[in-house]
Amino acid sequence: MAALVRVLVVALWWCQVVVNASLTEYSDVAIAQRVERLVANLDTYVFPVNNNAFFETVDDLAEDPCVEGDFDFIIVGTGSAGGVLANRLTEVANFTVLALEAGEETPVESDMLGVNIYLHRTRHNWGYNTTVQENMCLGSVNARCPYPRGKMLGGSSAINFGMYVRGHHDDFDHWEALGNPGWAYDDVLPYFKKAESATFGDDIDLEYHGFGGPQKTGVPNDTPVLTQALIDCHIDLGKTEKDYNGKDQDGVSRLQFFLDGNTRSSSNEAFLKPVRRRPNLVVSTESYVTRILITNQTAEGVVYMKNGKECTVRANKEVLLSAGAINSPQVLMLSGVGPQAELEKHGIELIQDLPVGQNMQDHQFFPGIFYRTNQTLYNITLLQMVDLWKRNLRPLTPSLGQQTVSFWNFIGPEDSQPEVEFFFFGPPLITPDIAVILGYTEEYVGIFNLLDALTDISVNVELLHPRSTGSVTLQSSDPRDFPVIDPNYFSDPEGVDLENVYRGVEVALQFNDTETFRSLDTEFLLIPYPECDAQYDQLSKDWWYCAIKTLASTLFHPVATTKMGPDAATSVVDSQLKVHGVDRLRVVDAGVFPDHISGHPNAAVVMIAEKIADEIKSEHLGCSYWV
Repeated sequence: MAALVRVLVVALWWCQVVVNASLTEYSDVAIAQRVERLVANLDTYVFPVNNNAFFETVDDLAEDPCVEGDFDFIIVGTGSAGGVLANRLTEVANFTVLALEAGEETPVESDMLGVNIYLHRTRHNWGYNTTVQENMCLGSVNARCPYPRGKMLGGSSAINFGMYVRGHHDDFDHWEALGNPGWAYDDVLPYFKKAESATFGDDIDLEYHGFGGPQKTGVPNDTPVLTQALIDCHIDLGKTEKDYNGKDQDGVSRLQFFLDGNTRSSSNEAFLKPVRRRPNLVVSTESYVTRILITNQTAEGVVYMKNGKECTVRANKEVLLSAGAINSPQVLMLSGVGPQAELEKHGIELIQDLPVGQNMQDHQFFPGIFYRTNQTLYNITLLQMVDLWKRNLRPLTPSLGQQTVSFWNFIGPEDSQPEVEFFFFGPPLITPDIAVILGYTEEYVGIFNLLDALTDISVNVELLHPRSTGSVTLQSSDPRDFPVIDPNYFSDPEGVDLENVYRGVEVALQFNDTETFRSLDTEFLLIPYPECDAQYDQLSKDWWYCAIKTLASTLFHPVATTKMGPDAATSVVDSQLKVHGVDRLRVVDAGVFPDHISGHPNAAVVMIAEKIADEIKSEHLGCSYWV
């Protein structure tokens, strides 16, 4: 079945590329070969174990790769936030901006949400892994979860699942209550709207969405076979269908995506690509920043590697660090900004003692609840798919799952922050391919062969507000070394995190008792967990705890590693995202979250960049740019 799905993906990709005019620079044969290599990478790609490639000369005959001159602003990283900053700051003609990106141009494969998992096995992913985990990732090779981060223009916004989930109102009110003025929901909503150009119909809360921003959001033009059934089964359990990015989050809904027609709307596509020709913007790819130059507690520029050469560039106004919640802490610590003990351990001169890399939070999800239905999820031929794609009526693959999402609260009032989110996979995310991406052992990859990609779905339980915290630290003072990523999953002393995922499992098992699921002749599929089966009674609470620890994995949502707050003892940046104790240096990415949100971070990161771009303009131009 996996082979069938891969053949289908290859064929679908070939069709997409030749249909989309922007992708016709390749011959048909070259396109087919490109896609075949992408899918084949799932089994053959070997991840790098360090950053040595940046220090090697790729082209001996190339001209000096270094960007010359000074710039007003240097942006480190062109991911979800960096692309926004580059766009908004260069709206001011007198501002000069250099955007440095370690990765390459965004590959054409990124345009299609359905093949994002295959990009995880390419050079467009940094290739990180967690440290050995004691309480999760136990079904993964060496108990280490893969930790994909986008390495290209657009960063992780060009490699993720593309879900547009802002979070709960209370998430942002909580941010302000932690001592961060200006970050309450009423303050940030205008910036969510400023970035967005919604393409929905009238079944959304119109006053909560934007319609003139650069980044398109919407739902795919098709409706998967089981989408309405999944919504109806939630209604059977008492949920209400609603726009989760609107007035209230609690409920069930079709998923909203960063989607322009049927094409991914990454930060690169939405914000950076349209302004690449601005004369006051320079974008340098394959440029790996190794440290920030800080003199007398003031950021003056950055040092980066390109084509094996060390380059130095100066900033007249500010350095804006947007390398993401994993790489930004690494750059700061290599520059002398971080925990004193950590820097001293590696012989790095201390410039500012701050808890950089600490307080890491991440969303994890459990993909181990499977149902077989009497529906065929692929119900049209490939030629029909191509015809519909040409007319922009549906994506070429249905692998955005079943396009349904719901939110559940087990503790507080119904309208308060939810504890878990449910989303649903269909093919190809129901095949061994996703098991390979999640780093499972051969034993657990094989278990996915028991599933039928034509009829089966998985219910995914995502933990939204983990109590467990981890860290990002250094292997050494050498920027060639990868950072050390220890999310420390399910480590909270009270065991609340594991219990909340289990509560989600209990709800997911109730789906089979609904009238809607009975009408589909739905069958719960009990898959084997050898270690758990040997120790506990199947389906007992202890058995489920064991299953969760075995199969649960990261959803790749790290935050709070450079958290925002008023106190330099417990935070890294202030409410304007300025690094405590270092002038002319800000961090603008998911690392600044003071606490995790009830959503997928990409939308909030774009909002943050929009808001801080106005802050920067107001500060340097002496007038208000606030929305």
